[in-house]
Amino acid sequence: MLMAYLWVKSFHIVFVVSWMAGLFYLVRLFVYHADANRGDATRLAILGPQFALMESRLYRIITTPAMVLTWATGLSMVALQPSYGRQSWFMAKFALVLLLSAYHGLCARVMRELARGDSSRTGEFFRVANEAPTLVLLLVVLLVVFKDAIGFGTLGWVLAATLLVIWGGFKAYAVHRRRVESAGPR
Repeated sequence: MLMAYLWVKSFHIVFVVSWMAGLFYLVRLFVYHADANRGDATRLAILGPQFALMESRLYRIITTPAMVLTWATGLSMVALQPSYGRQSWFMAKFALVLLLSAYHGLCARVMRELARGDSSRTGEFFRVANEAPTLVLLLVVLLVVFKDAIGFGTLGWVLAATLLVIWGGFKAYAVHRRRVESAGPR
């Protein structure tokens, strides 16, 4: 039974990594697609369909199958270790994975909006939105590693500190980007 659990857990980790990589890249493509939608018509005619194709393939061929396999292996682990399902760290992790799955579903809607040119969201919006899976991943990893040894208060502090670092990074990048843009082409 232990060996079966370890095999399932190993594949679960691989599928989680694939799912997260897909979400990170997908929303990064949204940044570029939103910027292209705000460009001139020639640029949009060339880049818009290309971004839509890349997003669709990434979502259908990599990200969604990885999510499904993450869920399948995760539920299999609970079936092999039913006591996990009754522990508070697991319930919190489960809630976060539900939240991440909802985010995944929202990405499908955003893809359709961008492909139609109906999205009013900017590249800056998607840069910020791209950090949501990072925050969920951080909390899930901490819950899995520490289990019930970490309190929700500690998780809150870690989340707040991480948000502060991300906010600082956004501010620093904005300053850098303005400098580069004001310097003009080299």
